[in-house]
Amino acid sequence: METDGPDLSFRQRAENIWQRLRLRRREPWNWLVQTFFAALLPPGLLFHSPAFIVLSLLGVLAGCYALPLPPMRHTGLKALAPGIEKFIGMECAWLAAPLTPRKKRQLWFLGLGAPATAILLWLQDLGPIGLAIGVIALLHVRRKNIEQGIDP
Repeated sequence: METDGPDLSFRQRAENIWQRLRLRRREPWNWLVQTFFAALLPPGLLFHSPAFIVLSLLGVLAGCYALPLPPMRHTGLKALAPGIEKFIGMECAWLAAPLTPRKKRQLWFLGLGAPATAILLWLQDLGPIGLAIGVIALLHVRRKNIEQGIDP
């Protein structure tokens, strides 16, 4: 049996694919496409729309491929480019940051919160989602007050 290159293990191939996807996510067009289509998932779940759900998943997958588009700065969306690059930088910085206790909490919140939110959207139970948003907003205000020296 002939191979075109060195025989890579499944783990190595998966790591190569993961690295390629992370690099594609850093390209402004790919980031914009993935973010736009990911934003269609919550309404699709809330309204039980298979078309929105499939469109969302296909759009996110399309953002994983190399998009043969001109640089964003040479198009009509050039005004969005600085903001998109800022968000890409923030995302890359978060991914590159060491695994601190705060980042572990954020990963736990994301790992548990995203599926729970998807289930609640599908069940059309918006109360717990609104309550969670309110609690997160209050905790953010509390943290900012502590940073500014205001005793909570």
